[in-house]
Amino acid sequence: MRNLIFVPLLLLALSACSKPAEQADPVRPALVYTVTTGNPQQSGVYSGEVHARREADLGFRVGGKVTQRLVELGSVVKPGEVLARLDPQDAQLATTEARAQLAAAQSDASNARIELERAQKLVAQKFLSQAALDARINASQSANAKLAATRAQLGIATNQSRYTALTAEAAGVVTQVNVEPGQVVSAGQPVLRVAYAGAKEIHVRVGEAQASQIKVGAPAQVKLWSAPGQVFAGSVREVAPAADEARTYLVKVTLLKPDERIRLGMSASVALAGNNQGATVTLPAGAVFQHGTQPAVWLVNAQQQVAAVPVRIVQYREDGVLLEAALPAGSRIIAAGAHKLHDRQKITPMPFNPASGSAL
Repeated sequence: MRNLIFVPLLLLALSACSKPAEQADPVRPALVYTVTTGNPQQSGVYSGEVHARREADLGFRVGGKVTQRLVELGSVVKPGEVLARLDPQDAQLATTEARAQLAAAQSDASNARIELERAQKLVAQKFLSQAALDARINASQSANAKLAATRAQLGIATNQSRYTALTAEAAGVVTQVNVEPGQVVSAGQPVLRVAYAGAKEIHVRVGEAQASQIKVGAPAQVKLWSAPGQVFAGSVREVAPAADEARTYLVKVTLLKPDERIRLGMSASVALAGNNQGATVTLPAGAVFQHGTQPAVWLVNAQQQVAAVPVRIVQYREDGVLLEAALPAGSRIIAAGAHKLHDRQKITPMPFNPASGSAL
């Protein structure tokens, strides 16, 4: 019986000894990017569009039916030029009515004045009481007040009639058309947009992190997609105080020197000088991963092991991501596949080619 118990125990011990040893953590090949420089004053590059410094949405000061639109998209306009017209019939009728009311008021005021003069003579001759004279005075004053009111009504009606023609306030070019003949518009509704002649500027939109770093008066370099190789000097004129619905801030960059080659609506790229005081560095976008509650990158040590280093994202750029981090020149960073690694994991480094995003 004792032998029967011993045999299974022996077999169990032998089977345990025959199990392979637990496998070690595999060494993964990984693309490694070497940090070359850290710069406390990096510039952000943003895409934008050429605008006139002065633009205005024009609309009629009265409502009505559009009978004429005298300009097209891109039309060059002069000061005082008529751009569109409304049906003037109602305004003309209102003016005619106001003139008739004015004529009646003038007649009433004249009669009241004559009656007052007659009453004053009769009072002097003791043929009329003072109370009757006071009544004539009140009637004359009321007629004069009505006359003043009808004159004002005629002025308003005349203005309303004139407002049926939409005119240009200054020289410029039509950049947007929002109305067609036959359309009924309300007072103040934008029907045309005019970009006034003069200074031009570039409008770009930046994220929340960058808006606080861009200051009014900061220098800027502007490049046009239609004129490669040409650089135009600019200056930040305005930074929007509030974000739009997309949580971006509008930045307006004024071009310092006029140039006929720069036309409205052209696409441009603008390099803006930042105001970040911390050390910054640009890394491949794939180097950044979420480590707990904050972004981080993998730093490779001399033993080819990785360790997470927290960073702060300053800006996403075309060539990667701009980070605020204490990464001196020569630091080796995992450039791609960061989510596949863990702390202290060993890697086989492979040089990273920024141009292609792959191994050299």
